[in-house]
Amino acid sequence: MSDHDEDNSLHEKPLEFMQSIANTGGSCDGQAIIPTESGTYDCWCSCGEWRVEAASTAEGLHGARVHTGSVPA
Repeated sequence: MSDHDEDNSLHEKPLEFMQSIANTGGSCDGQAIIPTESGTYDCWCSCGEWRVEAASTAEGLHGARVHTGSVPA
């Protein structure tokens, strides 16, 4: 048995992971918190329904968690 599960998305290469998210068709399978040149963070979800600008990674991650329902608003 291998040290990791081949079907686990955590072991995918970034491009493969992003392609699998792009092909999900509107579900909340992945969220991104990306730094911008202006020092803020561009935050979005693979569902296409959530995109915000955050002042910090913590703020962006909290917003993503609220969006997916894993924490209350």
